[in-house]
Amino acid sequence: MSWWWATITSGFTEPTHAWNLQMMRIFFGIGCFAKFVHGATGGGWQRFDEGQISRFLMKRRLGTAWTSRFVVLYKPLLIIRILASLSLAMGFMSLPSALLVAAGLAFEMVFIPRFLTFFMLLLSLLLACAGNLGGFLSVDWDGVGSGNTWAQAMIVLLAVDLYINTAWLKLRSPQFRSGRVISQWMTTAQEIRPRLAGWNFYYPGFVREALCHPDGSPKPLAGFAAKSTIVIEFLIPIGLLYSPTMPLAFATGIICHFFFMLMLPRHLVTYSICTVSTYFAFAAI
Repeated sequence: MSWWWATITSGFTEPTHAWNLQMMRIFFGIGCFAKFVHGATGGGWQRFDEGQISRFLMKRRLGTAWTSRFVVLYKPLLIIRILASLSLAMGFMSLPSALLVAAGLAFEMVFIPRFLTFFMLLLSLLLACAGNLGGFLSVDWDGVGSGNTWAQAMIVLLAVDLYINTAWLKLRSPQFRSGRVISQWMTTAQEIRPRLAGWNFYYPGFVREALCHPDGSPKPLAGFAAKSTIVIEFLIPIGLLYSPTMPLAFATGIICHFFFMLMLPRHLVTYSICTVSTYFAFAAI
């Protein structure tokens, strides 16, 4: 019986190697650090300054009084969550840092609610439930115990759910299967990029030329890429759950997320790092 099933059926008491979640903590912290720095740059620092559309929309949605209080906290919280993610990556006060990172992600959900941000929020809360996330700038390679078992099992289930559901939603979409979603997204991004602050929608030009016609319609390669993405996203968690195929699934996942980043580097790099960090939770004992 594999470790993850034994863990669940035995009440989350099976011992596991401590380094699994410690390595995940490092990479997850790096991904959150990149996300939070991105959120404070490229116009993010000025998001709620007077006259900005985000401030106007929040006033209309939540009222002037609440918005005024939120604006006072906005910039200090941007700094705090950057420091918390860096502290988490280095292993300094890891559990409190994970809670602060979770608070920083919940804070972002107030004004930019996204499923991927919520996924990262759940991961940070699960890390905060782990018993041993390592020391400052160190990893306990030899430690074995049950302190991290529940958190590890929940992270595995969350990652499997993310991949399977993402693949299922894409499979149900004729627009995605045909490659039209990819081609139209890349064409639109190319058109609006000069109007946006920062490096929001940059991707290599040869990628667009390979996938899109000049009018935005998909080339055959776009449809092939879309269908391949569905298959790969479905197979990655299955491969990670089976010890003999874990290294192949690990490498495939990294390559897959690298190609995701080619389409939307500044936004998807953080999500990709955090998602790949969950692979360490699959490591067999």
